[in-house]
Amino acid sequence: MASISVFIGLVSHPKSSFAESQGPKGLASKLSLAFRDMGIHTQVQINRVNLFDENEFPLTSKMARDSVRQEIRQESELFHFLKKPKRFSHAARIAGRLTRYFSEWRANSDPTELRRLLNIEYSHVNLYRSALASGCDWAVILEDDAYVTDTAEFSRGIAGLMKLTGAPKYINLTTSFSLAEIGIEHLLSAVPQVNWEGEGECLVLGAERPATNTVCAIAFKGEFLAEVLSVFDTQQDEPVVPIDWKLNAALVRLWERGSIAPGECWFLEPGPVIQLSMENTAKPTDIMRR
Repeated sequence: MASISVFIGLVSHPKSSFAESQGPKGLASKLSLAFRDMGIHTQVQINRVNLFDENEFPLTSKMARDSVRQEIRQESELFHFLKKPKRFSHAARIAGRLTRYFSEWRANSDPTELRRLLNIEYSHVNLYRSALASGCDWAVILEDDAYVTDTAEFSRGIAGLMKLTGAPKYINLTTSFSLAEIGIEHLLSAVPQVNWEGEGECLVLGAERPATNTVCAIAFKGEFLAEVLSVFDTQQDEPVVPIDWKLNAALVRLWERGSIAPGECWFLEPGPVIQLSMENTAKPTDIMRR
């Protein structure tokens, strides 16, 4: 296995309910120490500020309505890209979302939520840029509600995957949603001769087409993150949508131009990272707007 270097970035903010994650007891700091004990060079950046608030522009009711419409549009586009089954159920869901969009016109005209979404997006993209500037082979980008039960086990497992000669372009690390909820089980298969080196049982699955299990915890290969950022740099701030949707849209673009191939997106089952803010009843479209 080759030696690697890892950039670890944490998305947080001043009033976070998970402010402890910003300090030495947080996953970013603990993961860095665990990697260093393994001889892996790391760089850590913890974002504690709301970057949009520092460079804000006016948010309007029209922008809020455009945001909801764009999210519905992207959900439908992603459904078709991932070749999901149950087309009738999907059509009914989209019809229901459009009906609620028009019936809840007043609520969908409130731009308050846009500020939070933009602060999250700006923090993630800032970390993408810092990761590339660091020159590290890999970037592990975490949100502050990311949690693992055993940091030592997690670090061994993820390091083993990142050191592989045939490592993927990126690895989904979280268990935010089940694979059934994401709707990509039909695209997944076990990666041959690749095993999780942590103590717990964890399947390593390759996807025929790229997708995300939220942006709570993802490991990006540095060279691929550069391509992701190149797409983000062409995306507009408006319509404002959760970064989860923007990343999925970027992945579709990268697939179309051949920058990521079948089997280069990996999922771990069960995902070793727990997203603490998740509710048991949450659905993917709900959490993406938090």
